[in-house]
Amino acid sequence: MSNAVKVFKHFESPKDAGEYHRLVCLTGKTKGSAYFLLGKRVVLGRSDTADIRILDIKSSREHCEIAKVGKDFILTDLASQNGVVVNDLKVKQHVLSEGDRIIIGQTVYKFNRVEVKGQLKEVEADFEEDEFDDEDEKKSSKLTPILILVILGALGIAVMSGDDAKSPDAKNKNRYDIKEISGSIAESIKGKNQKNKKVQNKMNIYFQKGLREFRENNYFRAMSEFEHALSWSPSDPQALFYLRKTKEALDKTVKDLILKAKRDEDAFKLQSAVVSYCAVIRLLYRYPNDERYISATENITKMEEKLGLEPGEVECRQEIN
Repeated sequence: MSNAVKVFKHFESPKDAGEYHRLVCLTGKTKGSAYFLLGKRVVLGRSDTADIRILDIKSSREHCEIAKVGKDFILTDLASQNGVVVNDLKVKQHVLSEGDRIIIGQTVYKFNRVEVKGQLKEVEADFEEDEFDDEDEKKSSKLTPILILVILGALGIAVMSGDDAKSPDAKNKNRYDIKEISGSIAESIKGKNQKNKKVQNKMNIYFQKGLREFRENNYFRAMSEFEHALSWSPSDPQALFYLRKTKEALDKTVKDLILKAKRDEDAFKLQSAVVSYCAVIRLLYRYPNDERYISATENITKMEEKLGLEPGEVECRQEIN
């Protein structure tokens, strides 16, 4: 870690009074860490030499930088492979504002300002503690305890209405039985609500990831996330709709690339045709038996011969998920 960054827990701050800006890690292996930006330029990435090291396989070695220009902090993508998302939008450069969320792979940071007034060991953050929690660990609905009380009250009234006709022993016995039954019902309702909430939260997590990948035309990643969402909620209409829409978008993109490649080939723009065929291979690399993949591979072999290249000299680098 360089002098450009000082690391604390999210509830801690430097001893010296002043105004600071920091990134708080909300997810991943460094969740809960706060990186105070002290230098003019801070590099984030997977490299050991990065000012803020991102322990995420989707991070490039030098993924992005944050530079202080006047009073502004400007985030710049350093030609990373998977890009940088700020508040669900992929950016090349962005002037950071209070509360911005920076997403790199599966790791999320929050940018915010902290004012330290003196020898403070803790700071009052502008976000709640549950921002660090996974979606399936959030608190249960407030309606559940109310529902339990209503059930208990109704059962209690039923017992009281019949007590006058029974002996003290019978009344005590009934009260014991009702208590056991009501406790069982309450636990059952609570457990069901928590399970349903967990399933819904898990589905939403994968669905939102799928939408983000779909907007960036990462079709295979989008399909994978939507399929994960459907594994939690198989009949969810939105996930089903966007999974179908993603597959249609992939097919249309492949079709357009093949048409462009054939036009370029007919016009003797062989290098351009190779680029388009390579794009088809990258899109369909998970389906090597697909006719379009096989055809693109064969056409690249023909292009190599026409261009006077050695067989296999053209390498179409595959996407890495």
